[in-house]
Amino acid sequence: MKMAEKRNPALVELVLVILFFALSSAVLVQVFVKAHLISEESRGQTLGMVLAEDLLEQWKECPQQPEQLFSPENGWKEEESGGNVRTFRRGCGSKMEPVSLESAFYEVRAELWTDDTEAGMLCHIRVFVNGISDGKTYTELETARYVPG
Repeated sequence: MKMAEKRNPALVELVLVILFFALSSAVLVQVFVKAHLISEESRGQTLGMVLAEDLLEQWKECPQQPEQLFSPENGWKEEESGGNVRTFRRGCGSKMEPVSLESAFYEVRAELWTDDTEAGMLCHIRVFVNGISDGKTYTELETARYVPG
């Protein structure tokens, strides 16, 4: 009778503490995974913005001769498109370094077109940076430059 009255709550407390830590660690792992995904997306947006701004600045130097900037030697491929718009594509790795489109993490696309006027030509460019795995557009920038004629 004396043995039944004497209980040791230490084992129950130990099981409850282990259960609490297991649940807490599961929640924390989910938080860290979500933070990592948000960080990767933010990094893609930042690197994409820097790449797009750099392309726009280089294009502004010679808007009438995009072949110098968007050449196959630089990793660009021109898409067949009808009409006034010329489209160039290139793949980029996870750190925005040029890679082939087949092994790319991001796709950079540049669309160029011109509007002719009596006094000259207005050259336009629009640059997109898209994620290949998620299809998300991380950056979209557009600018134009007037070239007197």
